[in-house]
Amino acid sequence: MALLRMDELLVAARRGKYAVGAFECWDSANIGAIAAAAARCNAPVIFQATAVEYEPMGGPEALYRFVEFYVKKTGIAAALHLDHGANLEQVEACIAAGFTSVMLDASMLPFEENRDIARQAAVIAHRHNVSIEAELGHVGGQEGGDGQSCLTDPDEAVRFVRETGIDCLAVAIGTVHGEYRGEPHIDLERLKTIAGRIDIPLVLHGGSGTPTDVLRRAIALGIAKINICTDIHKAWLSGIADAGKTLTPSVPGAFYRSARERIENKVAELIGLFRPNR
Repeated sequence: MALLRMDELLVAARRGKYAVGAFECWDSANIGAIAAAAARCNAPVIFQATAVEYEPMGGPEALYRFVEFYVKKTGIAAALHLDHGANLEQVEACIAAGFTSVMLDASMLPFEENRDIARQAAVIAHRHNVSIEAELGHVGGQEGGDGQSCLTDPDEAVRFVRETGIDCLAVAIGTVHGEYRGEPHIDLERLKTIAGRIDIPLVLHGGSGTPTDVLRRAIALGIAKINICTDIHKAWLSGIADAGKTLTPSVPGAFYRSARERIENKVAELIGLFRPNR
């Protein structure tokens, strides 16, 4: 099956009150594990990466080829997404490589600057039949630049969507990138207000470590995409740690098998969580 525009998956998800998992990619093994989990669950999935992940693989073209291979092998419904694109050059490079969705993240900038560059990215993406995500407010945390969060203003969100033409909006409601340093405080009332005023799919960054009941409620309120990185990377590392207790690293194929299986199982678990009553 060919890769799909991400918003096609997310419009259906929001209508059906479920979310599509968007899982970070860093090598062929974890891409294969994500694809296997989606096939096992008979569910759509989003492969995504920032430049930090895809550059060591050989650039966006290499990531596209890995994902394309596993999508065709498994026959799953999937999109390939640029996560946290830093500039228009990255957006254009990923579109040229075959990505079906891109994010231009200027959420740390003032509203007008964020709006203007998101609008430029939307024009570029739509010219190539690619969907576009942007973020309003700012999701902080250990992977989020300055680490500080700024929650999404509902009034600004309405204006931002109208003036940019984006297809999906990432909202900041208290989740964080990386691991929580204390008890999560997720503003679901804010999400409810935003979802009641915006009809495009909403995206939750910082899904790793967020309590399952909060994720379920967020999905019911309109979240259609949930980003996961830390949870599956920790699964990978736990598999490596266990392998090191009994296996020799001189046989890599056997040594890393457990790590790949841990990712597949974790992704399958999360897909089940994101698709209640399905």
